[in-house]
Amino acid sequence: METDYPHKLAKKESKGVKMYDWWQIPIVAPSGKERIGYPTQKPEALLQRIIECASNEGDTVLDPFVGGGTTVAVAERLRRGWIGIDQSVMAIKVTEMRLKKPQRDLLDSPFIVQLHKYDYDTLRYQDAFEFETWIVQQFGGVPNSKQRGDFGIDGKTKDGVPIQVKRSDNIGRNVIDNLKSASERFDKTLFEANKAAGKSIGIIIAFSFGKGAIQEVARLKNHDGVIIELVTVENVVPIAKKPKLILTCNDLGLNAKKLREIEFIAVGESESGIEFYAWDFNHEVENGFKADVMIDKTGKQTHAFKAGSYKVAVKVVDNEGIESVEVITLTALTSDEIKK
Repeated sequence: METDYPHKLAKKESKGVKMYDWWQIPIVAPSGKERIGYPTQKPEALLQRIIECASNEGDTVLDPFVGGGTTVAVAERLRRGWIGIDQSVMAIKVTEMRLKKPQRDLLDSPFIVQLHKYDYDTLRYQDAFEFETWIVQQFGGVPNSKQRGDFGIDGKTKDGVPIQVKRSDNIGRNVIDNLKSASERFDKTLFEANKAAGKSIGIIIAFSFGKGAIQEVARLKNHDGVIIELVTVENVVPIAKKPKLILTCNDLGLNAKKLREIEFIAVGESESGIEFYAWDFNHEVENGFKADVMIDKTGKQTHAFKAGSYKVAVKVVDNEGIESVEVITLTALTSDEIKK
């Protein structure tokens, strides 16, 4: 039977524009707010489309070549878990700064940056509970989520041996005595079994141990048959020295817009070599380093300021991923204020 249905269908299909067989997503504009200066940076719209079509909220997104961090930044905004990996120090540190820089709709959830080396100051002076949890995990143990009623035990090995963490140097004898008592109260059966088997009844992780602590550990082993293991942080994770950093500035006068132009020169020094610099031209100590310029290979920047007082911070990152920050305070004056 003849029908005009195909003819009507053909007319419907002829209306509108056919779908393209590619995604029409513009590149990141050279002067756009999204631009961070990473050479292989991809548009956030591209990664958003991929992540939304391939995952749901709460899923984990893996980017084993994280680059400038677009994937993990978008995954964070879309409420996904994420893991970013890269062999490049610059990639990891730029991604870290990108996640810490305030962005609209970007969640403020905690994340961990894991490098192959860590600097002493960052580890020694970070939040005590965060450090305890992190170092126990690095040691291969299970952190203690409780902060009260735990006998001072910060974690345990996979065999249940108590771990105590001291975020300090030159640990004394009293810490050894306290751990011995705490381990016995924590699990008396395990304590006696490990003592009888000549195994450790407890482990202390600290930055360094004093002579008294070392002597007390030896005495307990020789006289009481009690073994306590002393582990330095450096034996758990490699520690490197911070790079040296010097920051100077020169007043270049007022520009055509009557703004004060300042030239900044940063000079970093590290045994491993300098990877890059980053700049925060309106640094607020309480909010941490928020990079206005994320990637600077030269250590030189010129910035224009309105009249007022400013704190300017520069960060240097060496080839091991270790960083230092230098901050200076300056006052930008107008031409009228200079005449006065």
